Amino acid sequence: MPDTVYACFAEVAKKFADRTALMRKVEGKYQGIGYADLSRTVDELAAGLAERGVRPGSMVGIYSYNRPEWVATDLAVAKLGAILIPVYHTLGADAIRYILNDAGVTHLIVESPELLANITRILPEVAPLQDVVTVYGQKSKSQAGKQLLNFDELRKSGAEALKQNPKLADPHKPEPDDLFTVCYTSGTTGEPKGAMLTHRNILSNVQALIPLFGINENDVLVSFLPLCHMFERTGGYYCVLMAGGSIAYAESVQTIREDVQLARPTVMIVVPRVLEKVYNAVREKVESGSALRRALMVSTLRTYSRYARLRAGGHPLSLWLRFRHWLLGRLVVRKLTALGGGRLRLLVSGSAPLDRRLARIVRNLGFNLLEGYGLTETSPAASIAVPGQERVGTVGKPLKGVEVRIGPNDEILIRGPNVMKGYLNKPKETAEVIDTEGWFHTGDQGKFDAEGNLIITGRIKELIVSSYGKNIAPIAIEQAIAQSKYVEQVMVYGDKRPFLTALVVPSPLALEGFARERGIACKRYTDVLDHPEVLKLYDKEIKEALAGFAQYEQVHRFWLVPDPLTVENGLLTPSLKMRRPQVVAAFRGQIEKMYEGH
Repeated sequence: MPDTVYACFAEVAKKFADRTALMRKVEGKYQGIGYADLSRTVDELAAGLAERGVRPGSMVGIYSYNRPEWVATDLAVAKLGAILIPVYHTLGADAIRYILNDAGVTHLIVESPELLANITRILPEVAPLQDVVTVYGQKSKSQAGKQLLNFDELRKSGAEALKQNPKLADPHKPEPDDLFTVCYTSGTTGEPKGAMLTHRNILSNVQALIPLFGINENDVLVSFLPLCHMFERTGGYYCVLMAGGSIAYAESVQTIREDVQLARPTVMIVVPRVLEKVYNAVREKVESGSALRRALMVSTLRTYSRYARLRAGGHPLSLWLRFRHWLLGRLVVRKLTALGGGRLRLLVSGSAPLDRRLARIVRNLGFNLLEGYGLTETSPAASIAVPGQERVGTVGKPLKGVEVRIGPNDEILIRGPNVMKGYLNKPKETAEVIDTEGWFHTGDQGKFDAEGNLIITGRIKELIVSSYGKNIAPIAIEQAIAQSKYVEQVMVYGDKRPFLTALVVPSPLALEGFARERGIACKRYTDVLDHPEVLKLYDKEIKEALAGFAQYEQVHRFWLVPDPLTVENGLLTPSLKMRRPQVVAAFRGQIEKMYEGH
């Protein structure tokens, strides 16, 4: 494999010229874009950008949802030796202004007039910015001292320029340790920091993950997590494209189920929140169905669990167990498999810890689920489960060439070719996380099991220290409570307090079903959040969930939150992690009420 990103793509595009690289949904059907066509688009776009002054080292931003033009822009920028600056489409205008100025972005690709409208007021405040290119719906004009261009017009201009000067967009040949991209952390706290990632950083991950995942030219992936997030960008883009596979872009978050059934992926990159939502939807459908449906699901889970346990331990399988496994597979599991398109051979989960019980259920049902661990600063993967050696509750072993050790305060330290150069324009912050020996201090806590698998136990900044001096990791408590079918989301609080409290977002369908069963008037679940029977229900669910936890880990009081925590209301990051400080600030009044009298 070549040692720079564009060179890798050029080699693959030549080898698989006639195969499908990308797919977009048009009028309800997926249409393919071949590797040869993608390569031509990249050449023309690179020439168009070069005409507009993009040179090696130029900073080019992209503010867009996932789509083929995102990939074409990334590769065109890489071909010129410029640096791509992805911008989450969920960010507010002020955060975008900060990123564009911090990186010194001179050219910005924007998906649509709608996204452009989000940032129109800040454009005059981004001094380095010269050109804004919209992918569709915008004709070229000047606005706010910036030149507004259309993507197709820029590409056509590049095609004409190449006829006059075929060498206009000849590939720049960077060194492996040259800067490739600056990826701003979405951040659960503070202002974004730009992680500087090199060609070596990215390709060390790609070279390790492709053989581990077994990805080849026959694989198809449906992309729906933000490409701004390195988990999706490396695992769901570079690993697939550099192996000659195909990527289908989801039309929207709301159409993922339909898109998956249309594209029939073989590989999916997911975060735990997505698996939890799918599981909860299936569970609610089963529980609202007939007694036979419920009995079949219970029997399936028990049978498949026993089958998997005996098989993993090398124990003999009785004829009766094998028959039940086969029969329930045809009656139940085949329908569950169809939800994923029927061809799914690999699920990769990362970005946050996955609930152990859910991981067991997914694996027992026959899905090949690999959990991994990493951060934006590590390109992102640092460890991942090896197929056939998965251990529930762990995130596998360090990738080839990557060192992981446990430092003071159980902090996970990482060193290797995947670790970033540092934070852009932030030498002080860089020195705080990368020590003189090259170890990156993650801020996460963990340990190794007897087989060398990494276990994530918490995050130092999220550690709760009670007023009695007890150190409490909230993640395990939250995961236990979230297993209740009545709980959609939960955040535990209690720093410098005498006991723990919880903000609980109810599961709407489950709570409405409970209300109907009890004869409680309820048009919408929010109508019954203060009802005594509902409060009694959640008190019981929380107590049962935490029965095995220490006394100081018990939740003494809770408040039912009427609306979910979302990216849109600023309480989740774009990768669906909870922004704890923002959640605390949003519900400060309710939190203080839970501690009244203490």
